[in-house]
Amino acid sequence: MNNKGKKFLTYNQQMKYLRDQKSIICSGTSDKAILCRKGYFNIINGYKTPFTCGRDSTGEHIYSRDTSITHFHALKEFDDDLRFLLFKHLSKTEEEIRTFTAYKFDEVNLSTKSAWYEVSAYSPSHDVTHIIQLISKAYSELSRSKQEYVKHYIDNHKVIPTWVLTKFIRFATFVDFIKYGNDEIKRSLCELYSIYSNNGHPNYKLLINSLHWIRTIRNMCAHNERVYDCKRANGRINESYIMSLPQSYQNERDQKIIDLLIYLKYYLSSDEYCELITEIKSLLLKLQNKLHNNAYDNVRASIGFKDINHLDLLLMSNKTISYHKFR
Repeated sequence: MNNKGKKFLTYNQQMKYLRDQKSIICSGTSDKAILCRKGYFNIINGYKTPFTCGRDSTGEHIYSRDTSITHFHALKEFDDDLRFLLFKHLSKTEEEIRTFTAYKFDEVNLSTKSAWYEVSAYSPSHDVTHIIQLISKAYSELSRSKQEYVKHYIDNHKVIPTWVLTKFIRFATFVDFIKYGNDEIKRSLCELYSIYSNNGHPNYKLLINSLHWIRTIRNMCAHNERVYDCKRANGRINESYIMSLPQSYQNERDQKIIDLLIYLKYYLSSDEYCELITEIKSLLLKLQNKLHNNAYDNVRASIGFKDINHLDLLLMSNKTISYHKFR
């Protein structure tokens, strides 16, 4: 520990501090190795919440009885495995959507020969100022790319292809590219992934909302941030797959990992989705065997599940992504 206002402590002193001041079991070679490899801040400060049961008179956290550093380590290992698993599927999903969007953008604008840097290529229902800002931001991001073939197009060609644009602009900018693009692009994506509202119409709000949550978690994964308890206040959309879960889920308003898993049901094939859910359930069962019941229940609730078996409900309704819908 070497934060401002706190004196430096050796690893042995950190272990003694955890035992004496925090009542956290921490002794022996294996526990010291955890502190050395993970770091006090990363493992204790980063993963303490599920193990706390209040605060003392000085405002310091009180930890549940018999909490040990191995419990913290088990939770961090779970979070690491969850992050790697999600990143694999989110990266594939992102690449696919970027590819389809570039294709559809060019197809829609083929008759007018409008390029991505022209206002006419976007939906007239949106403010022109926002579209111009988007084009400017996209070009700025492209110009900063260090990829040789991006620089080649910028230096040697008058037109930068749409596929280059959609591949290299930031994810947030890409989502705006879809949002402000021609409605036919959004409609095609909704039809491809069966993203519909209750009345059977393409659900543009759900499309954009889901992509932003995918973007958020993908960025957290890429930057090695804690993910199991991430949430966004009042971000949930009660779409059809949430309706397949017990009624209590529909009363929640915050977006959590469960919402990401629900969104991915739209974008992944049935086999890929089954693999994802099965692996997540396996990770949770493994964690359950390593934590006290209260701590495990806190982790499960932070992810957004009332019961681990509710994961199985997400597998009951099958869906098909009909790629042949793209000509």
